[in-house]
Amino acid sequence: MLVDKIIQFENHFAELQANVVEKPYGRIFYDRDNPLSYDSNHAYIKEDFDGDWDLVINEIIVFYREIAITPRVYTFTKSKSRAGLFLEKKEFLKQIEEISFYVQKNKKLIDRVRTIDIRRLHLSDETKISHFGQELSEWGYKSLMKALGNKNFYLFGGYEDDSLVCMASMYKQGDISRINDVFTKSDKRGKGYGAQLINFITEFNDKTLHTVSYLYANNPIAINMYKKAGYEEMKEMIRGCYWVE
Repeated sequence: MLVDKIIQFENHFAELQANVVEKPYGRIFYDRDNPLSYDSNHAYIKEDFDGDWDLVINEIIVFYREIAITPRVYTFTKSKSRAGLFLEKKEFLKQIEEISFYVQKNKKLIDRVRTIDIRRLHLSDETKISHFGQELSEWGYKSLMKALGNKNFYLFGGYEDDSLVCMASMYKQGDISRINDVFTKSDKRGKGYGAQLINFITEFNDKTLHTVSYLYANNPIAINMYKKAGYEEMKEMIRGCYWVE
């Protein structure tokens, strides 16, 4: 099922921007250079793990404390997380969200004339991307730059008069891709640049990657735009974030 593929994708998404330690029970993601990024510094425990949970949780706590980062575990499930139950018993704090992802099930182009030049960005474009630095969080900028080193990560920039004014990314794993980082500079919003980027990505995916694309959104204006591009809501996912001070 598609929802299972997306859950699998989300559980491993951090490999794009973090170092990975493979474990029999799952994976530990970390980036000492970006300690403020929760997405870059958390563990994933397989829901079907059949071993010593106390040992695993203690190992995760020790690992992160040794590098001075808050121990944190993410869960993505269709129902209550088995891993989450064990973490609660170990007195982890928690934040649980019933979240909606949007899947492009019926590809459409939004009725918007192209007024910007859209190109793929690379590590060599760091100076141009850094102009967004004041509007992006420090940890978000660091995560973005690290992701640029991955061959399956595509960052597209929109140029107005040769000035970078907006961007959006796409990360491919198998036959699934995740749209992320859809962002327009604050003084350039309201011109339809986001819609133009989504149209570009729709065509790029259709001609080059041939994947099912999905994204996360909670802004009503953005959601309306995505629906115009054929994205439909998928509600069957629960995201958990567990941590211990």
